[in-house]
Amino acid sequence: MNAHVHSKEQARVAAAILASGNGSNLDAVIAAQRAGLLPIDIRLVVSNNKDALALERAVRAGIPARLLVYEKGREDRSAYARRLAALIKESGATLVLLLGWMHVLAPEFLDSGFEGVLNLHPAYLPEDPGADAVDFPDGVRTPVFRGAHALRDALAAGVPCTGASLMQITSQVDRGPVLARKPMRLEPGENEATALERLHALERDVVREGLLRWLKERETS
Repeated sequence: MNAHVHSKEQARVAAAILASGNGSNLDAVIAAQRAGLLPIDIRLVVSNNKDALALERAVRAGIPARLLVYEKGREDRSAYARRLAALIKESGATLVLLLGWMHVLAPEFLDSGFEGVLNLHPAYLPEDPGADAVDFPDGVRTPVFRGAHALRDALAAGVPCTGASLMQITSQVDRGPVLARKPMRLEPGENEATALERLHALERDVVREGLLRWLKERETS
């Protein structure tokens, strides 16, 4: 048997996936799970965007999908964090995976007792969470691009490289421990849409490698 395929006897970790957009990475995770490459059981997909294709992808895959919109002006971020955590806990999920989730989670969510809260970030993050510059394997050094528009910011800055990282979320935005990362060189004059399309292919490997590392560390801790 392929060493990378997990046996059916291996316990699966119950997971919830949060996504605000297209959901292409969600599809990749579902495919990897069904191929036996990831020992997880996706219990729930949640979006904060009513137009997110991720919800349709979940429904097509037979996975429960819920829309939970942040009611800005009617609730604070803490109240939304508690609503979101309660919804996920009802599903039985203990691992939360953010794949293109466009909302910064309040501390109340992180303090809800989940085993792991992991985020896919469209930048090559440094191994030192406190660093504000990152060294690429080919020797290029650039600022660290954090926040919701990391790819756009990298293109605007004219840097030659970007990448993708899977990290553990902490109270400091995009400064958690990195589980997996891969670099990607940007083409001269490349626009955001083209770069994002290429980045998606990279992100699938980053998510799978990072999840496997988190699962392995969970088993040995």
